[in-house]
Amino acid sequence: MKTLLKKVAICLAATLFTLGVKAQSQDYVITTQGDSIPCTIKIPLITCGDGNYKTSTNGPSVKIKPEEIKEYYISKKETLYRAVIKEGKTKPEFLLVLETGKISLYEEVTEVYVNNTVTTLTKWYVAKGSDVAIPLKTDDVFMAKSRKQRKGEFTTLISDNNAVYAQYTAENKFSFKRIRILVQQYNSTTSI
Repeated sequence: MKTLLKKVAICLAATLFTLGVKAQSQDYVITTQGDSIPCTIKIPLITCGDGNYKTSTNGPSVKIKPEEIKEYYISKKETLYRAVIKEGKTKPEFLLVLETGKISLYEEVTEVYVNNTVTTLTKWYVAKGSDVAIPLKTDDVFMAKSRKQRKGEFTTLISDNNAVYAQYTAENKFSFKRIRILVQQYNSTTSI
């Protein structure tokens, strides 16, 4: 009987230990040549750039440049950044990837210091079938394109999916939350 209790206790302890151990995910970068490199990424606390990565503890730090790296993933934050060219620009910049699929949704958060206060401005960009991202939504007062123009461009992007298009036009909502839901639905359904 004692051996049975010992075996049960050992199995229970092993099961609890196994459940308590989480799979360690790894930071990585993907080069413009398509090579995936496991590494450790360090991003400065005050972001004045995109940071550095190391492939080994004693290895050299390599600067993350959008001309050389097309995307990088930070496992601790579970965030993916992709080098995209914003409409009207010629050089790629890293933007946070919110959604990826037939339509990709990106976010750019900028901190603005005014009168000893910090304000964050959020801009969303969207791309379909290319690395050129067009501005879609912002919480800022000003944007180069009018809301009507941006809504029209979004309508054009989703118009080849009748179900998503019909839902969007019926609701006529253009909030951050609604846009993300529509992009998720678009990416998870087939075009009709």
